[in-house]
Amino acid sequence: MKKSLRHRVLFLIFVFVLLLDLVSVWMNYKNIKETGDEFYYKTASTVAETCRLIIDRDSIQDYVKTGQRNNSYYETWNKLIDYRNTNGDIDRLSVVFFDEEGCHYIFDTDLSPQSAFLGDSCDFDNRQREEKDKLIDGKEVLTIHYGSRMDVYLPLLSSYDIPVGYVVVGLTTERAKREQMRYLLETLLVLIGLTLVVAFVFAWNLSRTVIRPINKLSAAAASYAGAIAEAGQSALQKLKIRTGDEIEQLFHSMQKMETDLLNSSSKLLMETWNSNHDSMTGMYNKRYLQDFMGQYVQDKELGVFYFDVDNLKKMNDICGHEHGDAVICGTADFIRRYEESEEAFGFRMGGDEFLLIISPCSQDHAEELFQKMQNDPERELTPPDSQVNCRISMGFVWSGSGENLEGLVKLADKKMYQDKKSHRE
Repeated sequence: MKKSLRHRVLFLIFVFVLLLDLVSVWMNYKNIKETGDEFYYKTASTVAETCRLIIDRDSIQDYVKTGQRNNSYYETWNKLIDYRNTNGDIDRLSVVFFDEEGCHYIFDTDLSPQSAFLGDSCDFDNRQREEKDKLIDGKEVLTIHYGSRMDVYLPLLSSYDIPVGYVVVGLTTERAKREQMRYLLETLLVLIGLTLVVAFVFAWNLSRTVIRPINKLSAAAASYAGAIAEAGQSALQKLKIRTGDEIEQLFHSMQKMETDLLNSSSKLLMETWNSNHDSMTGMYNKRYLQDFMGQYVQDKELGVFYFDVDNLKKMNDICGHEHGDAVICGTADFIRRYEESEEAFGFRMGGDEFLLIISPCSQDHAEELFQKMQNDPERELTPPDSQVNCRISMGFVWSGSGENLEGLVKLADKKMYQDKKSHRE
């Protein structure tokens, strides 16, 4: 047991520190990535701003309308190509505009066979489609990431502040990501090595100063029941631990806890019982009914019976509350006689109203039980020589289709009032 516990402690410490290392590496990675993204964004923005100075923005609309390339167009195009060639990190440098049909090229510095020319167009890609409305509007600076490339879209406005397109600068981030992963891997290996050393030292010291005293305490707790049966005294009360530290304090706290638990258990049970039961009749109360409804499984067949005592207020007013209380207790005794199994639950809803729920309960059995209740002579609760006649009115519903229990209780209550009304008539 001692060896197993030591191994578990070592494993938990290692896992905890390793998780801490991973969190640290992740936070470090996020910081590096954010710093790298910010650097590339600033670089791309600088490139885009420089290109805006090269481009005659008022001529762009003419290029788009006519589709013709003049000397000024070629001069601008050559400058953009030269600028791209002098910056090795630039993966894309284009001037485009967007409409509902997609992306339309004005300048493209890609000289490969896949290059685009004035008037060429392409559909929105998946990333561009997410920013489609903003790209068509042409007024916002946008950044779109493509795995190993970051594209920055810088708006081009004419001298009349009319959006005419975007300068698109794409910078490759593949080299930076390789450097980031190498740095993170080296950091992780160093942290894992330190974790192993720290975990071993910590576990060894913990085993010597904590685990051994706890094992003694565990042994006493393991023989708890047998020690009480044989000697009438718990193993915790007989155990002696003098470590002079928190372990000894824990030991004395456990002894005190045992004494307090034994002294308060009966009181706790009584308070729990009182919170769920009516003090006069001993039946479940309305508060417990709410818990019962929350745990009720609606696919069960059940019978719901609702009861009310006729003329109870009159009995209290004329004969006194003692007689009224006797009638209430008599009603509870009447209902308890029909709690045939553990699946039957009787509730005092308050005052002179009672509820009986039986689940599971077949329809035939529920109807037979209700018939017995109606014909039961104990339904008449009038004490001998009483000036007031008291009788139990009752209503009943059965459900086998998983209906809402709260609704069934209300329906049974309604049928009970029909019974009460018919009796008065």
